[in-house]
Amino acid sequence: MSFLFGSRSSKTFKPKKNIPEGSHQYELLKHAEATLGSGNLRQAVMLPEGEDLNEWIAVNTVDFFNQINMLYGTITEFCTEVSCPVMSAGPRYEYHWADGTNIKKPIKCSAPKYIDYLMTWVQDQLDDETLFPSKIGIQLDRQAGVGASAGTD
Repeated sequence: MSFLFGSRSSKTFKPKKNIPEGSHQYELLKHAEATLGSGNLRQAVMLPEGEDLNEWIAVNTVDFFNQINMLYGTITEFCTEVSCPVMSAGPRYEYHWADGTNIKKPIKCSAPKYIDYLMTWVQDQLDDETLFPSKIGIQLDRQAGVGASAGTD
């Protein structure tokens, strides 16, 4: 969300990954969209037969992130540093930001700043090839942090 508030860069927003039309990930995304509109939530979240669970989760995670970005983009003019000086869930709950790496001690910040921190953190996770590999058929050896061909753990 730094694209909205300019805190990390002045670049315009680009979704995490443009899933190329015709790719396997694109087909998974289209399957998810079709089943989500069916009204049957159980069917919508069910792993399609013969598909890799991690790939299914990754495609849906990226799609969810992009949807949240678009949703938040529609309210940014109403929630500003001035109108939303604190990130809260009503008068009893206030959120402070810490990512454990760059900001270790939780800090109080405005709602737009908190969302900027959050969405930037999520974007960084999605861009991390060790967490969300972009190459189809490649699984990561999570302990060694190196790629291995599908079917070997």
